[in-house]
Amino acid sequence: MSGASWLRASLGALWTVVISVLGWVLIASWAALVPRRRDLLAVIGRDEGKFVDNCKYFFLQGAPLLKPTVRVVFVTERKNVAVTLANSGYEAMIYPSLSAIWCLLRSGTLVVDSLEWTQHLRRFLTVRARVLQLWHGVGFKRIELDKWRHEVVGKSQLSSAAVLAARKLMHWLTGRLVRYDAVNTTSAFYRDQVFAPAFLSKHFLIAGYPRNTFGELGGSAQALAWRNVDERIARQLPEWSSAKRRMVLVTPTFRDTRATALGLTPDVTAMLDSYCEAHGVELVFKFHPLERSASEVAGRHLHLCDPDSDLYPLLPLSSALITDYSSIYMDYLLLDKPILFLVPDLDRYTREDRQLQFDFSSMTPGPKVGSWTDLVAQLEHQPQHDEYADARAKLRLMAFDGMSQQEAVPKLIDFMRSKHWLP
Repeated sequence: MSGASWLRASLGALWTVVISVLGWVLIASWAALVPRRRDLLAVIGRDEGKFVDNCKYFFLQGAPLLKPTVRVVFVTERKNVAVTLANSGYEAMIYPSLSAIWCLLRSGTLVVDSLEWTQHLRRFLTVRARVLQLWHGVGFKRIELDKWRHEVVGKSQLSSAAVLAARKLMHWLTGRLVRYDAVNTTSAFYRDQVFAPAFLSKHFLIAGYPRNTFGELGGSAQALAWRNVDERIARQLPEWSSAKRRMVLVTPTFRDTRATALGLTPDVTAMLDSYCEAHGVELVFKFHPLERSASEVAGRHLHLCDPDSDLYPLLPLSSALITDYSSIYMDYLLLDKPILFLVPDLDRYTREDRQLQFDFSSMTPGPKVGSWTDLVAQLEHQPQHDEYADARAKLRLMAFDGMSQQEAVPKLIDFMRSKHWLP
């Protein structure tokens, strides 16, 4: 790191500390005096308040179930999300409007599914509120406290315990390290092996994920669930179905060490497009918003989803999933369809990008290939006997305890009522 870069980083860290101290002193101390209402529940969408993932589906299912005794408000920084929900009869507020700030100050309960909810001073506005963390995935990567513990081992002249304590203190100061009132999980295995080591929480629930209804909600909620599915893809679904063309989803993980989006050079995309034309396949790519060069992926049968769109309603309509390290494959197990893993950089990924908590081979019930050429060969080869079906079933049981995901939201509401968070 150059001297100028180091100086900018140091000044940025100092500014973050100053703002955080002021947040605790000026905002949190005031917020602690404001009475909180048991009949007001705020749902905070991830990132800048996208209408996706577990918060979206908790909100769509939970708001009607709690009405009229509890007012459920979706808090977002995106005007288009607030307008869409308001036009559909739901309540939403744009942060940091005065109404949204007052809502966060008065809400007795918050429902979140990411870490970004603590940003932009929201953490300081919500002291003393009950916070239910739904989280946004179960896979094999280390997260939060568990990740921090392993990152500091042997990487400092100070003791690992001292470095970890300093990191925890900084994250507490900035609001990221929260002692949750409850963290939702999908199974006993994930509760004990992943979430309990990763989060501070009074309770760890096993309720399943609201998003695993896959958009099948019925009535107006189902129509709203489809509102932020990529419009271009949704329009082409009837045509693909009538032509008996198979939709295969491609959902790679983002990482800085990759020069092109999933190695999709022009030669590779041309090869894929030719394969799709000959074999009745439509490849639908969902890249991370920060993925470089994703917009350059083009072909008649290669389709890019809007990175802010919701992919989950499309999952049941697909015939297979291609991924590398994204935890979406775990939810896809519930559909019992083929999963293929394109992992040409497994060693480098685990070394430079993220730490894996479990053995990769045992947690990935599908063929592992190192190139698009090998992957196409796997797609083309469809044995009469699905050799990975038993492995998928075993992992599915371990990840979801055989629970119906349709019951996730009612279970979460029952828990909150049992703890008297809600009237």
